[in-house]
Amino acid sequence: MKKNAFLVLFILLIIAKANAQNYLIGSSYQAMTKEFWGGRFSNMSLGFKFSPSITFNSLDASKDFKNMSSGSAQLRMTVGPIADFYFAEKYAFSTGLWYTVKGLSYNVYNGFYDSQVFVQKPLTSDEIKASSAEFNLQYLQVPLTIKMFSGQVIPDMPMFIQFGGTLDVKIAEKAINPVKNALVHYRDRVDANSSIYGFGSANLLLGIGFEKPFGQGTDALFFGLQYQRGLGEINRGNAFDNLATKTGQLVIDFGIKF
Repeated sequence: MKKNAFLVLFILLIIAKANAQNYLIGSSYQAMTKEFWGGRFSNMSLGFKFSPSITFNSLDASKDFKNMSSGSAQLRMTVGPIADFYFAEKYAFSTGLWYTVKGLSYNVYNGFYDSQVFVQKPLTSDEIKASSAEFNLQYLQVPLTIKMFSGQVIPDMPMFIQFGGTLDVKIAEKAINPVKNALVHYRDRVDANSSIYGFGSANLLLGIGFEKPFGQGTDALFFGLQYQRGLGEINRGNAFDNLATKTGQLVIDFGIKF
């Protein structure tokens, strides 16, 4: 009996020691994990935005394109996730990945179809002389911006100012009504297999907005206004050397952070 009792006690001591070691290891791991993730990402907030936008374009045209001007503004949209990394109480680095559609519009005047390009290759029976040209350009935008917050303007609704830029990568180029699109007609005669616009661009971004916190943590609704201005022309070279198009956007921001 004594031998059995000692054996049972010995086994219980081993189990207790093992549990103590597991507890210490587990506590150390939790502390290390909290320090690693919490220390680096506790000041990060994620979100998603859905933002209607008014897009417009300006151009510098000469030679074959001298009978063109920029057209009317277009209503399009921007959607995608955002991420704010707070490196100080009132400052954050803000980025994300946005799917953005930009609408471009051109007016075409008498004389455009009198150029040597169309004299050598007249319109076919399937094509119609156009008085305009419109396109939808689809981009993935990566914003690289700074946000500065202030809680002094409206109580319980911090205001923020945002500035920086975006890097845009074109993922699609769609001509609207290509049968009656002056730039498509021109492109088909000089380089039918080429794109009219380049693969990417960069923009200046300036914005202002407000956040309305709710619940716990970083949960908030936000809304604001952004202005984006293209920093360079987006037309491809070669056939479109004499047409320099720049874009702009006025974005009405709506979204949620969590």
